[in-house]
Amino acid sequence: MIRIGILVLMMTLAGCASMVEKTKSAGKSLESSIIEMMSTSDEDESAIPLELEEIAEQVTLTQVWQQTVTEGKGGRFLKLEMVLSEGKLFVADHEGLVIALDQKTGDRVWEVETELPISGGLGVGFEHVFFGTTDADVVALKLNDGDTAWTTQVSSEVLSTPRFSDGLLVVRSIDGAVSTLDAATGDERWSYVRDVPALSLRGTSSPVIKSGGVISGYANGKLVVLRLKDGLQIWETSVAVPRGRGALSRMVDVDSDPLAGERFIYAATFNGGVVAVDVRTGEITWRRSEMSSYKKMLADWVSIFVVDVNNHIWSADQTDGGINWLQDRLENRRLTPVTQLGDYLLTADFEGYLHILDITNGALVGRLKVSDVAITAAPIVDDGLIYVQDINGEITALRIAEQDFLEE
Repeated sequence: MIRIGILVLMMTLAGCASMVEKTKSAGKSLESSIIEMMSTSDEDESAIPLELEEIAEQVTLTQVWQQTVTEGKGGRFLKLEMVLSEGKLFVADHEGLVIALDQKTGDRVWEVETELPISGGLGVGFEHVFFGTTDADVVALKLNDGDTAWTTQVSSEVLSTPRFSDGLLVVRSIDGAVSTLDAATGDERWSYVRDVPALSLRGTSSPVIKSGGVISGYANGKLVVLRLKDGLQIWETSVAVPRGRGALSRMVDVDSDPLAGERFIYAATFNGGVVAVDVRTGEITWRRSEMSSYKKMLADWVSIFVVDVNNHIWSADQTDGGINWLQDRLENRRLTPVTQLGDYLLTADFEGYLHILDITNGALVGRLKVSDVAITAAPIVDDGLIYVQDINGEITALRIAEQDFLEE
């Protein structure tokens, strides 16, 4: 019996060792694999999406061009984002394809098959487009032709968007490390490492650079500000504290990108709501517990806009957190983060609809079915055009028709 027990134990350990080796070969830590298995979907499938109701459309959307250029990301939980620079729209997929399109016409300018498992990005700066991979590589391609400028390895898988400022590229990896690289060469300048919980949401917030500081949120509910030039920690504060007995109820991930203003840094957590933190001291000024979120927030001059875990859209005053309005007619429709275009907010959903909201009161004022599949990345806007990409890689460029502000 003892021999049988030892044999079973050896087989179990061998299986565990094999899993660890496979995980390492994929460029992921064991913890990140657990995270991925525990959160294969970014939404609670038991939450039934509301059916769309008729609205009084005050604005209309017209298609300018449409292209399917990549494989997209399918059902993978990846925060791959399109990015605009120098009249080009850059897009990538998990299979390693990176394409530059003319943003006005959708025509291909160049394309590169990197054969890398792209998982984080895209970012631009220093005449480069940057991305990270599941194999812990950070890559810089030249903006003009897509040639590889440099490749550098960081500590683990990169799911966030690399950020550029002052000749430096700041990269956050899934193990909690912040690596700062020379944007011209890829050489490491400094790194900041801290532990992350074994169980957290699949994904990490992207670092935010503001006034010489690097702002980063963590899965333990901490918000950290580092000095860009050397990584010195300026302050750290807890924006959410784990509560409850179950693992899910104790998750307090700062998975949404921090939002940096002049007076406050705004942080959203999975179970702790939204807080405003004094940019100088790290002290919490106000908290709205009902606005728990893991999606990127948006701000204009006076308000912040949040898509919460129930896919309700909130507008709150930046100074005191007072609620301006709440839009709940898109509940559980797996909305993207919101994007601003003039007097409107834009968001897309799991059925391929693009929705337009009045920024002053949250009213739904326009809608167009752009795709037959889900749209999970926030629309991006430039020069009056709206760009939307669905999970199959189809990109659609649209314009809001007959609006005077587009001509201003």
